Amino acid sequence: MTTVAAPAPAAQDITPRTVALRLLGPLEIVVDAREVPLPQRKLRQLLATLLIRPNSTVSNETLIGELWGEHPPATALAAVRVYVSQLRKFLVRHGLDGRWCTLRTRPPGYQLQINDGVLDTVCFDRMCALAAESADAGHRELASRQYREALALRRGPALQDLRESPALIGTAVQYDEAWLTALKRRVDLDLLLGRHLELVGELRRLVAEEPLNEGFCARLMVALHRSGRSGDALAAYRLTRGRLVEDLGIEPGLELRLAHQTVLTDDIAAHRRVRATA
Repeated sequence: MTTVAAPAPAAQDITPRTVALRLLGPLEIVVDAREVPLPQRKLRQLLATLLIRPNSTVSNETLIGELWGEHPPATALAAVRVYVSQLRKFLVRHGLDGRWCTLRTRPPGYQLQINDGVLDTVCFDRMCALAAESADAGHRELASRQYREALALRRGPALQDLRESPALIGTAVQYDEAWLTALKRRVDLDLLLGRHLELVGELRRLVAEEPLNEGFCARLMVALHRSGRSGDALAAYRLTRGRLVEDLGIEPGLELRLAHQTVLTDDIAAHRRVRATA
């Protein structure tokens, strides 16, 4: 009797369906909607240092400076090689290396190639650029949606858990500022679209969170004024001006002064129209 051997089991495909590498908040590696922990701090610093320069070669000298600062140990170069090897094994183990990203040796250092749609900072930059193009073309509704999509990528202050080295701090500040700029542009578009009533609550929250941010206060004043609440708009101005004077010893800048003047001018003009028709 002939015995037929059972077929060997097919190799399990560990290639993830979706992957996200996230810097807009604490560093996160998300595979198929599940966060994959990378607990070793030096490995997290190494990955973040490569991610802020996607598809670019980062020299060993730069990596040593980012990982240890101005006083690295004598064994720093050897340690970098060990950390790179460990990071590469981590990427392979979770099915990331190759399809989603590739960690390559590129003298005088290393390069992390990132595929399209994986890194949140790249997605944020691209979506903001698309939104700006839409706004310039007069497509305000589309631009507002695109800014909302970009803004939704943020989970908190950029690189919130790794603000130690100069490059990581600089990148974090850059994206925090870019997020605030995108938010203000989205609010401006929504004001142009007549959504002042819906914006009042959001802008009040933003002013409470950023009491010295004159741009938020100016937009709140516009939204309140257009909602028929000029008194509240002027009260918001007085509160922010008081904080600026008390905390910083300065008067409001041009944007906030113009918003204040607009409310006063419009109210005086409206009062005169009412008296003329009385």
